Amino acid sequence: RANNTEILCEAATIAQEHQSCHRYLGGLYYNLLSLAWGSRARHKKPCPVAEGSTTSLKNFLKDLHHVLQEEYKSQK
Repeated sequence: RANNTEILCEAATIAQEHQSCHRYLGGLYYNLLSLAWGSRARHKKPCPVAEGSTTSLKNFLKDLHHVLQEEYKSQK
């Protein structure tokens, strides 16, 4: 679960950083933040993305997809 939170947090941070260019990312940011932090999402900031700890976009999206599928299954 901690690894999932980290991935969701990283995705939320990325969405937040780019929402000035892409308005639709604002909603995605709050959805990802709420998945990462649950009901406390409005009171917490997303985890900062550490400089130098890069992953390929393909791997990041693959990990994010896996986490979101797990979240979806757990909510059924």
